[in-house]
Amino acid sequence: MYRPIAFTLLLCSALPVAAATDQALQQYRELSQTLAQKDQQVFSQELRDSGREQPLEAPPTKRFGFDPNPEDAYFHTDDAKRIADIILSYQTPSGGWSKRTDMSLEPRQPGQMLGVEKHYIPTFDNGATTTQIWFLARTYNTSKTPRYAQGVERAIKLIMQAQYPNGGWPQNFPLTGGYHDYITYNDEAMGKLLRVIEAAANRREPLQFISPELAKQAQDSFAQGIQAVLDTQVVVDGKRTIWGAQHEADTLAPINARKFEPVALATAESAELVEFLMTLDAPSDALKQAISAAHDWFAANQLHGLAWEKDKDGHNVLVKKPGAGPIWGRFCEIGSNKPVVGDRDGSVHYDVMEISQERRDGYAWYTDKPAEILKDYPEWSAKHL
Repeated sequence: MYRPIAFTLLLCSALPVAAATDQALQQYRELSQTLAQKDQQVFSQELRDSGREQPLEAPPTKRFGFDPNPEDAYFHTDDAKRIADIILSYQTPSGGWSKRTDMSLEPRQPGQMLGVEKHYIPTFDNGATTTQIWFLARTYNTSKTPRYAQGVERAIKLIMQAQYPNGGWPQNFPLTGGYHDYITYNDEAMGKLLRVIEAAANRREPLQFISPELAKQAQDSFAQGIQAVLDTQVVVDGKRTIWGAQHEADTLAPINARKFEPVALATAESAELVEFLMTLDAPSDALKQAISAAHDWFAANQLHGLAWEKDKDGHNVLVKKPGAGPIWGRFCEIGSNKPVVGDRDGSVHYDVMEISQERRDGYAWYTDKPAEILKDYPEWSAKHL
Protein backbone atom coordinates (compact mmCIF):
# COMPACT_ATOMS: atom_id res chain seq x y z
CA MET A 1 0.00 0.00 0.00
CA TYR A 2 1.28 3.43 -0.90
CA ARG A 3 1.64 5.85 2.00
CA PRO A 4 3.58 8.86 0.73
CA ILE A 5 6.17 10.40 3.00
CA ALA A 6 5.21 13.95 3.88
CA PHE A 7 7.14 16.17 1.52
CA THR A 8 7.76 18.77 4.22
CA LEU A 9 9.49 16.17 6.40
CA LEU A 10 12.02 15.32 3.72
CA LEU A 11 13.79 18.64 3.71
CA CYS A 12 13.92 17.95 -0.01
CA SER A 13 14.39 20.75 -2.49
CA ALA A 14 16.35 21.75 -5.51
CA LEU A 15 19.49 23.70 -4.68
CA PRO A 16 18.89 27.43 -4.45
CA VAL A 17 19.83 29.44 -7.52
CA ALA A 18 19.61 33.07 -8.50
CA ALA A 19 16.07 33.44 -9.81
CA ALA A 20 15.69 34.73 -13.34
CA THR A 21 14.34 38.23 -13.41
CA ASP A 22 10.69 38.77 -14.16
CA GLN A 23 11.75 40.73 -17.22
CA ALA A 24 13.82 37.82 -18.59
CA LEU A 25 10.95 35.39 -18.10
CA GLN A 26 8.52 37.81 -19.69
CA GLN A 27 10.80 38.21 -22.70
CA TYR A 28 11.13 34.42 -22.92
CA ARG A 29 7.35 33.95 -22.95
CA GLU A 30 6.92 36.73 -25.50
CA LEU A 31 9.46 35.02 -27.76
CA SER A 32 7.53 31.78 -27.40
CA GLN A 33 4.30 33.50 -28.42
CA THR A 34 6.00 35.22 -31.35
CA LEU A 35 7.42 31.96 -32.69
CA ALA A 36 4.11 30.14 -32.22
CA GLN A 37 2.30 32.86 -34.15
CA LYS A 38 4.93 32.75 -36.89
CA ASP A 39 4.56 28.99 -37.26
CA GLN A 40 0.79 29.33 -37.53
CA GLN A 41 0.87 32.30 -39.90
CA VAL A 42 3.33 30.65 -42.27
CA PHE A 43 1.32 27.45 -42.36
CA SER A 44 -1.98 29.30 -42.80
CA GLN A 45 -0.54 31.18 -45.77
CA GLU A 46 0.78 27.95 -47.23
CA LEU A 47 -2.63 26.35 -46.83
CA ARG A 48 -4.31 29.27 -48.64
CA ASP A 49 -1.72 29.20 -51.43
CA SER A 50 -2.28 25.47 -51.89
CA GLY A 51 -5.99 26.04 -52.41
CA ARG A 52 -6.90 23.56 -49.69
CA GLU A 53 -9.69 24.23 -47.21
CA GLN A 54 -8.41 21.59 -44.79
CA PRO A 55 -4.79 20.55 -44.31
CA LEU A 56 -3.60 17.13 -45.32
CA GLU A 57 -2.71 14.88 -42.42
CA ALA A 58 0.90 13.92 -41.81
CA PRO A 59 1.77 10.20 -41.89
CA PRO A 60 2.04 8.71 -38.39
CA THR A 61 4.65 6.30 -37.07
CA LYS A 62 6.08 5.35 -33.68
CA ARG A 63 9.25 7.39 -34.13
CA PHE A 64 10.31 8.96 -37.42
CA GLY A 65 10.32 6.14 -39.95
CA PHE A 66 14.05 6.26 -40.69
CA ASP A 67 17.07 4.72 -38.97
CA PRO A 68 18.35 7.50 -36.68
CA ASN A 69 21.89 6.15 -36.46
CA PRO A 70 22.97 4.20 -39.55
CA GLU A 71 26.56 3.31 -40.42
CA ASP A 72 28.75 6.09 -41.84
CA ALA A 73 28.70 4.53 -45.31
CA TYR A 74 24.96 5.10 -45.57
CA PHE A 75 25.42 8.87 -45.65
CA HIS A 76 27.21 8.57 -49.00
CA THR A 77 24.04 7.20 -50.59
CA ASP A 78 21.25 8.93 -52.46
CA ASP A 79 18.80 7.53 -49.94
CA ALA A 80 20.42 9.53 -47.14
CA LYS A 81 19.87 12.72 -49.13
CA ARG A 82 16.31 11.65 -49.89
CA ILE A 83 15.58 11.26 -46.17
CA ALA A 84 17.37 14.52 -45.36
CA ASP A 85 15.18 16.39 -47.86
CA ILE A 86 12.04 14.88 -46.35
CA ILE A 87 13.27 15.90 -42.87
CA LEU A 88 13.80 19.47 -44.06
CA SER A 89 10.31 19.57 -45.52
CA TYR A 90 8.89 18.91 -42.03
CA GLN A 91 11.01 21.51 -40.25
CA THR A 92 8.81 24.18 -38.73
CA PRO A 93 9.37 27.86 -39.53
CA SER A 94 10.64 28.21 -35.96
CA GLY A 95 13.23 25.51 -36.61
CA GLY A 96 12.17 22.25 -34.93
CA TRP A 97 10.28 19.05 -35.62
CA SER A 98 7.33 17.10 -34.33
CA LYS A 99 7.33 13.51 -33.08
CA ARG A 100 5.55 10.36 -34.24
CA THR A 101 5.65 11.63 -37.82
CA ASP A 102 6.95 9.43 -40.63
CA MET A 103 9.76 11.27 -42.40
CA SER A 104 10.79 8.38 -44.64
CA LEU A 105 8.03 8.33 -47.26
CA GLU A 106 7.99 11.51 -49.32
CA PRO A 107 8.52 15.23 -48.80
CA ARG A 108 5.72 17.13 -47.10
CA GLN A 109 3.28 18.60 -49.57
CA PRO A 110 2.09 22.23 -49.46
CA GLY A 111 -0.78 22.42 -47.03
CA GLN A 112 0.17 19.19 -45.26
CA MET A 113 0.51 19.25 -41.48
CA LEU A 114 4.01 19.53 -40.07
CA GLY A 115 3.34 16.65 -37.70
CA VAL A 116 0.65 14.31 -36.47
CA GLU A 117 0.31 16.13 -33.13
CA LYS A 118 -0.09 19.81 -33.85
CA HIS A 119 0.20 20.77 -30.19
CA TYR A 120 3.61 19.13 -30.07
CA ILE A 121 5.20 21.21 -32.82
CA PRO A 122 8.10 21.58 -32.31
CA THR A 123 9.10 19.27 -29.46
CA PHE A 124 12.16 17.69 -27.87
CA ASP A 125 10.15 14.71 -26.65
CA ASN A 126 11.06 11.19 -27.80
CA GLY A 127 14.21 12.45 -29.49
CA ALA A 128 12.40 14.88 -31.80
CA THR A 129 14.51 17.76 -33.15
CA THR A 130 17.79 16.32 -31.79
CA THR A 131 17.42 13.20 -33.96
CA GLN A 132 16.85 15.33 -37.06
CA ILE A 133 19.85 17.49 -36.24
CA TRP A 134 22.22 14.54 -36.06
CA PHE A 135 20.90 13.03 -39.30
CA LEU A 136 21.11 16.29 -41.26
CA ALA A 137 24.59 17.02 -39.92
CA ARG A 138 25.94 13.64 -40.94
CA THR A 139 24.34 13.98 -44.37
CA TYR A 140 25.86 17.44 -44.83
CA ASN A 141 29.33 16.18 -43.95
CA THR A 142 29.27 13.76 -46.87
CA SER A 143 27.24 15.71 -49.41
CA LYS A 144 28.24 19.29 -48.54
CA THR A 145 24.72 20.34 -49.52
CA PRO A 146 24.25 23.80 -47.93
CA ARG A 147 20.57 23.42 -47.10
CA TYR A 148 21.34 20.56 -44.69
CA ALA A 149 23.80 22.70 -42.72
CA GLN A 150 21.33 25.58 -42.75
CA GLY A 151 18.62 23.33 -41.35
CA VAL A 152 20.94 22.23 -38.55
CA GLU A 153 21.87 25.78 -37.60
CA ARG A 154 18.21 26.85 -37.56
CA ALA A 155 17.39 23.98 -35.23
CA ILE A 156 20.29 24.73 -32.87
CA LYS A 157 19.17 28.35 -32.70
CA LEU A 158 15.69 27.17 -31.74
CA ILE A 159 17.13 24.97 -28.97
CA MET A 160 18.97 27.94 -27.52
CA GLN A 161 15.88 30.12 -27.81
CA ALA A 162 13.90 27.42 -26.00
CA GLN A 163 16.24 27.43 -23.01
CA TYR A 164 14.74 28.97 -19.91
CA PRO A 165 16.68 31.83 -18.32
CA ASN A 166 17.61 29.38 -15.54
CA GLY A 167 19.23 27.02 -18.08
CA GLY A 168 16.65 24.23 -18.27
CA TRP A 169 14.57 23.20 -21.27
CA PRO A 170 10.83 22.57 -21.59
CA GLN A 171 9.50 19.57 -23.46
CA ASN A 172 7.99 21.74 -26.22
CA PHE A 173 8.92 25.11 -27.64
CA PRO A 174 7.10 27.28 -28.44
CA LEU A 175 5.45 26.60 -25.10
CA THR A 176 2.17 24.69 -25.22
CA GLY A 177 1.16 24.74 -21.55
CA GLY A 178 0.68 22.12 -18.85
CA TYR A 179 3.41 19.65 -18.00
CA HIS A 180 5.01 20.30 -21.41
CA ASP A 181 6.34 23.58 -19.97
CA TYR A 182 8.23 21.89 -17.12
CA ILE A 183 11.98 21.44 -17.28
CA THR A 184 11.98 17.96 -18.75
CA TYR A 185 14.38 15.10 -18.11
CA ASN A 186 11.70 12.54 -19.00
CA ASP A 187 12.52 10.43 -22.06
CA GLU A 188 16.03 11.91 -21.90
CA ALA A 189 15.02 15.31 -23.28
CA MET A 190 17.53 17.38 -21.27
CA GLY A 191 20.31 14.88 -21.84
CA LYS A 192 19.77 14.79 -25.61
CA LEU A 193 19.69 18.59 -25.83
CA LEU A 194 22.87 18.94 -23.80
CA ARG A 195 24.64 16.51 -26.14
CA VAL A 196 23.75 18.64 -29.15
CA ILE A 197 24.70 21.92 -27.50
CA GLU A 198 28.00 20.51 -26.21
CA ALA A 199 28.96 19.31 -29.69
CA ALA A 200 27.95 22.68 -31.16
CA ALA A 201 29.90 24.58 -28.51
CA ASN A 202 33.06 22.68 -29.40
CA ARG A 203 32.34 22.45 -33.14
CA ARG A 204 32.83 18.75 -32.68
CA GLU A 205 31.96 16.16 -35.29
CA PRO A 206 29.38 15.97 -36.77
CA LEU A 207 28.74 19.66 -35.96
CA GLN A 208 32.22 20.92 -36.89
CA PHE A 209 30.75 23.01 -39.72
CA ILE A 210 28.64 25.40 -37.67
CA SER A 211 29.69 29.03 -37.54
CA PRO A 212 32.08 30.30 -34.85
CA GLU A 213 29.39 32.78 -33.78
CA LEU A 214 26.84 30.03 -33.21
CA ALA A 215 29.46 27.96 -31.40
CA LYS A 216 30.12 30.84 -29.02
CA GLN A 217 26.40 31.12 -28.28
CA ALA A 218 26.32 27.38 -27.70
CA GLN A 219 29.16 27.64 -25.19
CA ASP A 220 27.10 30.04 -23.11
CA SER A 221 24.01 27.86 -23.52
CA PHE A 222 25.88 24.76 -22.42
CA ALA A 223 27.24 26.47 -19.31
CA GLN A 224 23.70 27.53 -18.40
CA GLY A 225 22.43 24.00 -19.05
CA ILE A 226 25.02 22.45 -16.75
CA GLN A 227 24.12 24.97 -14.06
CA ALA A 228 20.49 23.90 -14.41
CA VAL A 229 21.59 20.28 -13.99
CA LEU A 230 23.34 21.19 -10.75
CA ASP A 231 20.43 23.28 -9.54
CA THR A 232 17.79 20.61 -10.19
CA GLN A 233 19.62 17.67 -8.63
CA VAL A 234 17.27 16.70 -5.82
CA VAL A 235 18.66 17.16 -2.32
CA VAL A 236 17.27 15.20 0.63
CA ASP A 237 18.42 16.09 4.15
CA GLY A 238 21.37 17.98 2.68
CA LYS A 239 22.48 15.10 0.45
CA ARG A 240 22.38 15.10 -3.35
CA THR A 241 20.49 12.24 -5.00
CA ILE A 242 19.46 12.16 -8.68
CA TRP A 243 16.91 14.07 -10.77
CA GLY A 244 13.15 14.11 -11.23
CA ALA A 245 11.48 13.39 -14.53
CA GLN A 246 10.19 16.96 -14.57
CA HIS A 247 10.96 20.07 -12.53
CA GLU A 248 8.96 23.24 -12.15
CA ALA A 249 10.40 25.96 -14.33
CA ASP A 250 10.32 28.59 -11.58
CA THR A 251 11.03 26.78 -8.27
CA LEU A 252 13.03 23.92 -9.88
CA ALA A 253 11.30 21.45 -7.55
CA PRO A 254 10.45 17.98 -8.94
CA ILE A 255 6.84 17.65 -10.04
CA ASN A 256 4.51 15.09 -11.56
CA ALA A 257 3.44 15.14 -15.21
CA ARG A 258 0.70 12.84 -16.49
CA LYS A 259 -1.55 11.20 -13.89
CA PHE A 260 0.45 7.97 -13.92
CA GLU A 261 3.81 9.78 -13.59
CA PRO A 262 4.20 10.69 -9.89
CA VAL A 263 6.54 13.16 -8.27
CA ALA A 264 9.62 11.00 -7.91
CA LEU A 265 13.28 10.47 -8.70
CA ALA A 266 13.72 9.27 -12.28
CA THR A 267 16.38 6.59 -12.55
CA ALA A 268 16.56 5.89 -16.29
CA GLU A 269 16.75 9.55 -17.27
CA SER A 270 19.22 10.32 -14.48
CA ALA A 271 21.46 7.46 -15.59
CA GLU A 272 21.44 8.68 -19.20
CA LEU A 273 22.30 12.17 -17.98
CA VAL A 274 25.17 10.98 -15.77
CA GLU A 275 26.51 8.83 -18.60
CA PHE A 276 26.81 11.99 -20.70
CA LEU A 277 28.26 14.08 -17.85
CA MET A 278 30.98 11.47 -17.36
CA THR A 279 32.18 12.05 -20.95
CA LEU A 280 33.04 15.71 -20.32
CA ASP A 281 36.77 16.35 -20.37
CA ALA A 282 37.12 18.92 -17.60
CA PRO A 283 34.19 18.72 -15.16
CA SER A 284 34.06 21.36 -12.45
CA ASP A 285 34.34 20.37 -8.80
CA ALA A 286 30.60 20.94 -8.43
CA LEU A 287 29.89 18.64 -11.35
CA LYS A 288 32.23 15.98 -10.00
CA GLN A 289 30.32 16.07 -6.72
CA ALA A 290 27.01 15.78 -8.56
CA ILE A 291 28.21 12.77 -10.56
CA SER A 292 29.62 11.05 -7.50
CA ALA A 293 26.45 11.64 -5.51
CA ALA A 294 24.31 10.20 -8.30
CA HIS A 295 26.57 7.16 -8.52
CA ASP A 296 26.30 6.62 -4.78
CA TRP A 297 22.51 6.82 -4.97
CA PHE A 298 22.41 4.26 -7.77
CA ALA A 299 24.74 1.97 -5.84
CA ALA A 300 22.62 2.19 -2.69
CA ASN A 301 19.27 1.54 -4.39
CA GLN A 302 19.84 -1.34 -6.79
CA LEU A 303 17.45 -4.28 -6.70
CA HIS A 304 18.69 -7.86 -6.97
CA GLY A 305 16.78 -11.07 -7.33
CA LEU A 306 13.97 -9.42 -9.29
CA ALA A 307 13.18 -9.43 -13.01
CA TRP A 308 10.82 -7.24 -15.05
CA GLU A 309 9.70 -9.53 -17.85
CA LYS A 310 6.81 -10.92 -19.91
CA ASP A 311 4.61 -13.69 -18.55
CA LYS A 312 3.21 -16.52 -20.70
CA ASP A 313 0.38 -14.24 -21.85
CA GLY A 314 2.74 -11.46 -22.91
CA HIS A 315 2.02 -9.14 -19.96
CA ASN A 316 4.69 -7.32 -17.97
CA VAL A 317 5.28 -8.75 -14.51
CA LEU A 318 7.81 -8.24 -11.73
CA VAL A 319 8.95 -11.64 -10.51
CA LYS A 320 11.47 -12.99 -8.02
CA LYS A 321 14.40 -14.59 -9.82
CA PRO A 322 17.56 -15.64 -7.99
CA GLY A 323 20.65 -14.05 -9.51
CA ALA A 324 18.71 -11.48 -11.51
CA GLY A 325 19.54 -7.81 -11.46
CA PRO A 326 20.47 -5.25 -10.71
CA ILE A 327 17.43 -3.26 -11.76
CA TRP A 328 15.94 -0.05 -10.46
CA GLY A 329 12.41 1.27 -10.27
CA ARG A 330 11.86 3.79 -13.09
CA PHE A 331 10.44 6.15 -10.44
CA CYS A 332 11.56 6.13 -6.81
CA GLU A 333 9.84 7.93 -3.97
CA ILE A 334 11.76 10.94 -2.75
CA GLY A 335 13.02 10.19 0.73
CA SER A 336 12.37 6.46 1.04
CA ASN A 337 13.81 5.68 -2.42
CA LYS A 338 11.22 2.93 -2.82
CA PRO A 339 10.07 2.21 -6.39
CA VAL A 340 6.65 3.74 -7.06
CA VAL A 341 4.25 3.31 -9.98
CA GLY A 342 1.17 5.23 -11.08
CA ASP A 343 -2.12 4.55 -12.81
CA ARG A 344 -4.33 6.63 -15.08
CA ASP A 345 -6.66 7.47 -12.19
CA GLY A 346 -3.81 9.32 -10.47
CA SER A 347 -3.27 6.65 -7.82
CA VAL A 348 0.28 5.81 -6.77
CA HIS A 349 1.41 2.35 -5.63
CA TYR A 350 4.49 0.59 -4.34
CA ASP A 351 3.41 -2.70 -5.96
CA VAL A 352 3.41 -2.67 -9.77
CA MET A 353 0.97 -5.59 -9.79
CA GLU A 354 -1.68 -3.33 -8.20
CA ILE A 355 -2.04 -1.03 -11.20
CA SER A 356 -4.12 -1.65 -14.30
CA GLN A 357 -2.82 -4.12 -16.85
CA GLU A 358 -2.92 -1.37 -19.50
CA ARG A 359 -0.47 0.77 -17.54
CA ARG A 360 1.63 -2.19 -16.42
CA ASP A 361 2.10 -3.21 -20.05
CA GLY A 362 2.32 0.31 -21.44
CA TYR A 363 5.14 1.82 -19.40
CA ALA A 364 8.75 0.95 -18.56
CA TRP A 365 8.42 0.74 -14.77
CA TYR A 366 11.84 -0.84 -14.21
CA THR A 367 15.20 -0.22 -15.83
CA ASP A 368 18.76 -1.52 -15.82
CA LYS A 369 20.33 1.66 -17.24
CA PRO A 370 22.08 2.70 -13.99
CA ALA A 371 24.15 -0.49 -14.19
CA GLU A 372 26.28 1.25 -16.83
CA ILE A 373 27.08 4.01 -14.35
CA LEU A 374 28.19 1.51 -11.74
CA LYS A 375 30.40 -0.17 -14.34
CA ASP A 376 31.99 3.01 -15.72
CA TYR A 377 32.33 5.02 -12.52
CA PRO A 378 35.58 3.47 -11.22
CA GLU A 379 37.47 4.46 -14.38
CA TRP A 380 35.91 7.92 -14.34
CA SER A 381 36.71 8.51 -10.66
CA ALA A 382 40.30 7.36 -11.11
CA LYS A 383 40.68 9.99 -13.83
CA HIS A 384 38.85 12.90 -12.22
CA LEU A 385 38.84 12.50 -8.43
